Amino acid sequence: MRGWIILFVIGIFVHAAKAEITGTILDQKTKAPLIGATVQIHELDLGTITDADGQFIFSDLKPATYHIHVSYVGYQAYAEYVNTLKSNHLIIFLEPTSLELNEIIIESNHFKTGPREQSLSIEILDEEFLKANRKESLARTLEDIPGLNTINTGVGIGKPVIRGMSFNRVIVNDKGIKQEGQQWGSDHGLEIDAFEPGRIEIVKGPSSLLYGSDGLGGVINIFPAALPQLGERNGSAQGMYKSNNQAIATSTMAEGNHRNAVFRARFTTQNFGDYQVPATSFNYNSFELPIYDGILKNTAGKERHISTMVGIKKDWGYSTITVSNYYQQAGLFVGAIGIPRSYQLSPDGNTRNIDLPRQITSHFKIIANNNILLGKNWLEFDIGFQQNNRREESLPHNHGKGVTITGNLAHGLTLQTYSANARYYLNKTDQHARIIGIQAQYQLNERKGFEFLLPNYQSGSTGAFIFERFSWANRFTLSGGLRIDYAANKISEYLEPIFNEEAIIEREYMRNGNINNQYFNASGAVGLSFYPNQTINLKFNLGSSFKVPTAAELAMNGVHHGTFRHELGDSTLTSERGYQADLSISIQRPNFSFVLTPFLSYFDGFIYLAPTTLFSSSLDQDAFPEGGQVYQYRQHDAWFGGGELAVEYHPIKQLHLRSAIEYVINYNLETYLPLPFTPPPSVLGELNYDIPFSKNWLSDMQVGLQYKFVFDQNRVDRNEQTTPSYQLVSVHYNQVIQFFDLQAEMRLSVQNLLNTQYYNHLSRYRQLNLPEQGRNIVLSLSIPFAI
Repeated sequence: MRGWIILFVIGIFVHAAKAEITGTILDQKTKAPLIGATVQIHELDLGTITDADGQFIFSDLKPATYHIHVSYVGYQAYAEYVNTLKSNHLIIFLEPTSLELNEIIIESNHFKTGPREQSLSIEILDEEFLKANRKESLARTLEDIPGLNTINTGVGIGKPVIRGMSFNRVIVNDKGIKQEGQQWGSDHGLEIDAFEPGRIEIVKGPSSLLYGSDGLGGVINIFPAALPQLGERNGSAQGMYKSNNQAIATSTMAEGNHRNAVFRARFTTQNFGDYQVPATSFNYNSFELPIYDGILKNTAGKERHISTMVGIKKDWGYSTITVSNYYQQAGLFVGAIGIPRSYQLSPDGNTRNIDLPRQITSHFKIIANNNILLGKNWLEFDIGFQQNNRREESLPHNHGKGVTITGNLAHGLTLQTYSANARYYLNKTDQHARIIGIQAQYQLNERKGFEFLLPNYQSGSTGAFIFERFSWANRFTLSGGLRIDYAANKISEYLEPIFNEEAIIEREYMRNGNINNQYFNASGAVGLSFYPNQTINLKFNLGSSFKVPTAAELAMNGVHHGTFRHELGDSTLTSERGYQADLSISIQRPNFSFVLTPFLSYFDGFIYLAPTTLFSSSLDQDAFPEGGQVYQYRQHDAWFGGGELAVEYHPIKQLHLRSAIEYVINYNLETYLPLPFTPPPSVLGELNYDIPFSKNWLSDMQVGLQYKFVFDQNRVDRNEQTTPSYQLVSVHYNQVIQFFDLQAEMRLSVQNLLNTQYYNHLSRYRQLNLPEQGRNIVLSLSIPFAI
């Protein structure tokens, strides 16, 4: 008994004992100490910088295994697991590089290893990239990344496309929680403030193993900026002006850490007017209609976003709660909804009013993020609540007989989503780690309005996975895992009253019946990464993914004016399954990068909208006295293939050359036709030059040129328009301006410098032969400050 008591007391002492991590950061070639290198402990979101001798120290830590990140401008990033019970003073050598992205560590890999060990293709976008490439929406900001495109409605509404897949085949995670906002609609954008992300990581390829249903095309993980360190009080003010639509945007942020209590608050506004196009007319049902003064009437809009985060940071981890609300009101060009009338197209003298038709969206979120040390292992769990309110407003119109419609609410959709994710990290050894995870989600959707597309429904899903990583010989990493999921949909019947001449209900037409479906799915993946040295990295990943049919695909039945067709669901649809292979060949030198990422995917039961021989009136003459051609959700096998090539070369330190090529091809194995909404191939070239000029108040000058060639898209589905090729040229100038104790980052760019008339194959306005924005001069300013 005495021995057990002694062991118990020793155990308490060891657990309560404090540990520390110390080290020195040196240049790989010169062995000189690196002053001011950033060192972070990922699990604690704790950071420090090296002193004059290149040394750092983290004290008062709990004994455990931590993941250390080291970064320094001009050097390749470094990551290492450190066990405080084993490790002595660390000696870390950093290799010089002129490639900016090599200075970044991947967070989307749940093992928090570097890019070499990750078997899937990942694009990493830091805060500097996001500021330099910020456009009208977050989705448009990402579209120059190889393999990414945007389905857009005008300039303010956009949704991301990864390798030709979008809608519910791409997952967007914001602070660890899946964004849910009626993403089945091509005219439904991404309700996320473009100023807020501190970092974005794009996972290309099958991702259902770690993220569940919808992870067929890939995942966009949006991370906030790192939590402020002890005693810090910082902030920033950003502004942007765009000449094409007279847009004015501002975003102000303040954050701090007082005795390990952290906070962050942001407020963003954006107001924009009708945008200009290099065109004088557009087509509607074979009629040519005018565009006055090259301005698309009623394409103005406004956005508001407010978010507040509070939390604590301790030696056991951190816990934060973020509350936010995103609001957007955007006008829709009258030719895109309903029948355009001449008075609606004529100028009204005000290019900033938001008239009918319009779209009003509000997205409210509460997200709790937690990272907790349990013994030598870690538990991460995230809990979220979202409410997406979407209103599509237009002039009321009666279809034949019945009660006169009042009000402007055509479609009202309220979607509530409850989410929970938990991941337990077991560090078995330095070469072996394991993750056990569970996920759950519940949704409740309610509809309003005088038009019908989607009924009321409830849905729920839950899944569990195990993921393993093995490394050996300092050149191989094998990772893989298995996952099981269960999902259920409960969709309510909707009966539409049919009136006689006296406006009395004569009968009811069933838009959709009661639907109660259950789905069981299993998925998995295995990947191998081979890195014989610092230069070469070969990766191969084989994975399966799945997508549960959405309520829209199962039960939709109505005229979708925004897509110019009648859309009809099918309650017998089953889960869509994908089998995908990804290869990556990477060569990295200090001033040269070559990355080739081909892929091939086969889909069993691919769900898509297909044209039928029916028209709306064929379904029910009284319910649909007018309408359009019926498109029904169908399910056939299909395959996707393609890849991306990215090359970067710095012949001298100041000159940055970058080129990227992307290509996607797909094939419907039932119709022997391509699938709709397939992005055309493109080639991107960039040249940036850092001007070696510095005065007391001017520094970090850079000029740049971008050229993009998009090939024509003639591989289209039935009833889909082809799109001609086009070329775009853009230029920019960056400058850091010092005044008093503040440093302002200024960027002046001209997008579409030559005012080229071109068409986006993925634009909702493509069917109207409406070109994209003309020349656009953009001025942005970012001023960080300390409080």
